Amino acid sequence: MTPLKPTSRPEAWTIAALLLAAAAAALLLPSGWVLSTPYSDLPSQFAPWRAFATASLKAGHFPLWNPYTYSGEPFFGGFQSALLYPFNLLFLVLPLAAGINFSYFLHLILLGWGMHRWARQRGFHPLAGALCGLALACSGAVWPHLYAGHLSNLCTMAWVPWILAGFERWWTERRWSGLLAASGGIALQILAGHIQYVYLTGIAAGLHALVWTAARPEVRRRALPSVAACYAAAALLTAVQLLPGLAAAAEGVRQGKAPFDWASTFFLPVENLVTLVAPGFFGDFLHWVYWGRWYLQEMSLYVGTAALALVLAGWIEGGRRRRTACDLALAALLLLLALGPQTPLFRLLYDFAPGFGQFRGTSKFSFFALAFLVMAVGAGADALIRRPPASRRAGAWALAGAGVLALAGLWLHAAPALAQGWQEALHRSGQNTMPPHVPEGYFRDVGARAGDSLFWAAGVLAACGAALVAAVRRPALRQVPLALCALQLALFAGRNTVGAPLASGIPENVREFVAGHPGDYRILNLINPLAGSDAGFLLGAPDIWGNDPFVLRRYAEFITATQGYDPDKATQYVPSFRGMPPIYAILRCRYVIAASGDLSKVQVYAGAPDPLGHVELVGGYQVRRGRDAVMGAMAAKDFDPRKTVVLESEPSPRPEPAAAPGAARLVAETPDSLTVEADVASPALLLITDPYSRDWRAVALEGSVQRRYDLLPADYILRAVPLAAGHHRLRIEYAPPSFRLGLAISGLAGLGWLGAIAAAARKAR
Repeated sequence: MTPLKPTSRPEAWTIAALLLAAAAAALLLPSGWVLSTPYSDLPSQFAPWRAFATASLKAGHFPLWNPYTYSGEPFFGGFQSALLYPFNLLFLVLPLAAGINFSYFLHLILLGWGMHRWARQRGFHPLAGALCGLALACSGAVWPHLYAGHLSNLCTMAWVPWILAGFERWWTERRWSGLLAASGGIALQILAGHIQYVYLTGIAAGLHALVWTAARPEVRRRALPSVAACYAAAALLTAVQLLPGLAAAAEGVRQGKAPFDWASTFFLPVENLVTLVAPGFFGDFLHWVYWGRWYLQEMSLYVGTAALALVLAGWIEGGRRRRTACDLALAALLLLLALGPQTPLFRLLYDFAPGFGQFRGTSKFSFFALAFLVMAVGAGADALIRRPPASRRAGAWALAGAGVLALAGLWLHAAPALAQGWQEALHRSGQNTMPPHVPEGYFRDVGARAGDSLFWAAGVLAACGAALVAAVRRPALRQVPLALCALQLALFAGRNTVGAPLASGIPENVREFVAGHPGDYRILNLINPLAGSDAGFLLGAPDIWGNDPFVLRRYAEFITATQGYDPDKATQYVPSFRGMPPIYAILRCRYVIAASGDLSKVQVYAGAPDPLGHVELVGGYQVRRGRDAVMGAMAAKDFDPRKTVVLESEPSPRPEPAAAPGAARLVAETPDSLTVEADVASPALLLITDPYSRDWRAVALEGSVQRRYDLLPADYILRAVPLAAGHHRLRIEYAPPSFRLGLAISGLAGLGWLGAIAAAARKAR
């Protein structure tokens, strides 16, 4: 491995030009437009989160709690808020839509640049390194995340090549800068928000170390220990994010191991391996109805058919066969993990691997597989750029592969019913996301389109093979596979790029209705009934539901049970909202917003009758222990939430039923706190119609008759504070102790990390 030199002047100018172009593109797009579809996760999740965070920070407030989703949930502890991610500072200076677009471009550049630096570290030609960067950034495992609106996915994925390259630098050159780069990249991943990609990166890095240990005994003592050390260092650096995140997860629906059936979903279907060469085989989400399993943005492996010719060239003609073998072995291992429950390995990992059963979507391993496959592509590109032709074997193998693809395409054209039967079988499996109504004649044409995609792949591979064969006499033809690979990737990216107004996910008539009906209430947004929405902040009305894995378990169980489903199987999803139970009055749900068929038919309906206020004084109470007992008491026909609160322990002081217990009023409010004044005639419960979390507390303020207050779970999901007779002034605040502890740990670790950087810099000088 050639020691990596500092960034050259041409490389620096290239990156600067790309960043300027990205900024210009982000700012020159139509105002308010983003690079995603109106129905993606961007308008329903990431845009509202970024907007809420930006508004809070500009107001001088660091938001730990989000009152706009699930009636309220941890915000900072939810990871994907990414409040401490340095690159999210751009949202403080750019408009929301422009900031999102620039963040997209910025992280694609960082991802490509990281691949380029990794390739250059291995001694590849600069053009081969550039092709590596282009190949991964524009691959099927990355680029479609734009139209899917997966902002935190892309921000987290961008650091993977920097981490893997840092480890290799330490293993081969024993440079401390490699460990610092790896640990810094892991820390940035944690702060970027998508914690599953952090976990999967750890698995990929561990496999990377194991394969290198087997292939190169001289790194045996450094490989695995360095991975463990870097993850420990990154955990200390980001303790301020990790500890509140773990505390929030301990109260959420993903505490402990997820049910096996749920964890088994969103794997990479084995038939989707064909997308490695034919990205349109199953259609797509933008031009043709996608008829494969799950969602294409995480089920595509495309890196260009010409890339396979480059892998062949690198393997047959390159001088780095041993390292290429390691890359291909790692790609194969990671693809095996991506297949999920289609192999017996998944069950073993689910049962015995710590943390593995807390996530779904093993298809995400395909991104890491492509990262190593792209390094094999880079080895082939380097071989073709640097070395004279050695043989026709790579071209012959490419031509043979083209023949196989062409025959498969002919078969599908000759028997289109095969593809139709296949599609219908996938649809019956429940893993197919096709809508019930598709364009007329779609099923008749699906086989022909799948065959056409294979024909295109065969044509490109045949052109590469012919060029490599002819390059024995005309060496300049060795550049044809490189050019075709870059062209294919550019065309793929262009075909999978779409823009839409950010506001299109929320119909204008709904915005007008909410603006015309101010008040302290919540809504149930069923515009997208399958996925839910976190757009409450952008809409201007908090929502009693949403779409976020950090929903509190108590709350999810309550909603699931009151909709007629098994609360033991509660997740962030409800299969279908079946009605508006009267008990939803405790959620202050005043309106239901639903779409019938399309966004042009959005209607607003009445919510729960006679919703409660934000704070209420209640004199009656019951004590019930256990979820089912509490919910059973609340389900009784004579239960009146204005008169009785169901507690799980005896309150102190004990409330006394009274016709007029007094009055309570909310005098100040932030996302993380409420300031309440109450004049109580006889002991009563202050009922707060916001979700309970153990990190909420009640603090006595000056002038209050009580010096200490207890905050208890009430009605299973709400909060209650027992009050004695007299005048009360108290603050209800969300103050996780884990945040303060994490801040202290991260501060000390940051000082140590900066000292290590300074020491490494002095040693380098």
